[in-house]
Amino acid sequence: MTAPDVKVIFFDVFGTVTDWRSSLQRLLAEYGAREGIDADWPGFLTAWKAGYRPSMDAVISGERPYFNLDEMYLERMNQVIGDFGLEGLTEAQKQEILHLWLKIDPWPDAVEGLTRLARKYTLVTLSNGSFAWLTAIAKHGRLPFDAILTAENAQVYKPHPRAYLTAIELMGMKATPENCMLTACHNYDLAAARSHGMKTAFLPRKEYGPDQEADQAAESDWEVVAKDLIGVAEAMGC
Repeated sequence: MTAPDVKVIFFDVFGTVTDWRSSLQRLLAEYGAREGIDADWPGFLTAWKAGYRPSMDAVISGERPYFNLDEMYLERMNQVIGDFGLEGLTEAQKQEILHLWLKIDPWPDAVEGLTRLARKYTLVTLSNGSFAWLTAIAKHGRLPFDAILTAENAQVYKPHPRAYLTAIELMGMKATPENCMLTACHNYDLAAARSHGMKTAFLPRKEYGPDQEADQAAESDWEVVAKDLIGVAEAMGC
């Protein structure tokens, strides 16, 4: 496999770089124990996360104006807490639960893989998360990104074209679709990036747990296919 000729590597973050599900299962259980709240936290997390894609799709279609992940997950939390006996949560407790997202951990290979890539390439997030969330997540995980770009910059979510094209534009005159690459564990994300001329790198992640079947194999001839971020670094000559 010949390394693609690129200058900037963009990264999806939720799922690709961070193990949000395992992190939040642990953090929610710890929060419940600390606050004396007995609940089906894994079930709550599944229901809470289930509102993510429909809410983003409503923004992409123009059905709703842009609203960021803080607002989106708080809205969804209020929709599902009654199903899990959590309707008694105070507003302060809701905010505490919401901001557990800022403490999600990277996958074990992420820091090493990114550190190796950073020696040769400019590393930038391209996430549907908010700027504040991604900044906090990168700091918590000690992730060596050179810049934080998110859907907030484009005021629309991936896979809308503006999400990708705005990120490339913001990286300056030396950045073109042809010398930028997106790294992601979601085939749809890579397909959208490629449609705008970007290079692509795929790695499978079990972000939804050991039984996940979706996105466990490359669905196209992506320029790089690796088992993890260390593998991406190796494929890119780092």
